[in-house]
Amino acid sequence: MNKQTLIALVLAAAAALMSYYYLSEKEDAVRADVSPVKVLIAKKPIPRGGRLTLDKLTIQEIPGAYVMPGAVSASNQENLLKQWNDFSGQFAVVPIAKGEQILPNKLSKLLPGFAGVVPEGMRIMTFALEAAAAVGGHLKPGNHVDVLGTFDFQFKGVKRLTTVVLSQDLLITGVGDETTADRGKDKPASYSASQGGTMISLALTPEDAVRLSLAEKEGSLKLALRSLGDEDKLSLPDQSLGTVLGPLMRTQADDIKSAPRRLEIIKGLQ
Repeated sequence: MNKQTLIALVLAAAAALMSYYYLSEKEDAVRADVSPVKVLIAKKPIPRGGRLTLDKLTIQEIPGAYVMPGAVSASNQENLLKQWNDFSGQFAVVPIAKGEQILPNKLSKLLPGFAGVVPEGMRIMTFALEAAAAVGGHLKPGNHVDVLGTFDFQFKGVKRLTTVVLSQDLLITGVGDETTADRGKDKPASYSASQGGTMISLALTPEDAVRLSLAEKEGSLKLALRSLGDEDKLSLPDQSLGTVLGPLMRTQADDIKSAPRRLEIIKGLQ
């Protein structure tokens, strides 16, 4: 046997060995995908804030390929119950539908409370507003509003009264003690009269939170309710008495100028 033949045989054997291991791994993967795995499933809907107890859950066998990453699952019931002990009694931070697999990232050891309605990256601040400044008490959690601020201040020795649009399209997360977490429940709105006004909670960016905190202290705030689905943000100029009354005063001045002059001659008695 010459050297070239020997090298060819060695390479062929190596290729055959690699093919064998590759096919074995694929076979194991396929076998794992179809092998039944025991998974914890919600037996009935679990609302946000609901406590996880065994009466709300059931064990179901499904092919491994259909087990969601991180789901509470195991190859046998004993190991599954051991895992369950780590999550027993925890609270759902989001609603869990009937038939849904139990995922640890949807559970918390703490009751979510109001923090559960805070959109990611936002902050919630509450403002005490008179009914007239809060759309007459017609606001509901889930509505969107614009915030207007009116300020009376001195600038270069001149007194100014100005109204500006401070923020647009803000989500109302709470009105009194009713929050967006209560939507869909048969619970009437309850307005708090503490601090002399309706308590309105808004979801704000950190920048808006700082700006509105100052605006509330130095001026007066008023909310403007948006229609459902209106997300447009407009570029609106600040308004002062000059910009509001100026056009009206100019119109009146023009009317006076354009009024025809009449000369009345009174003749004496003859």
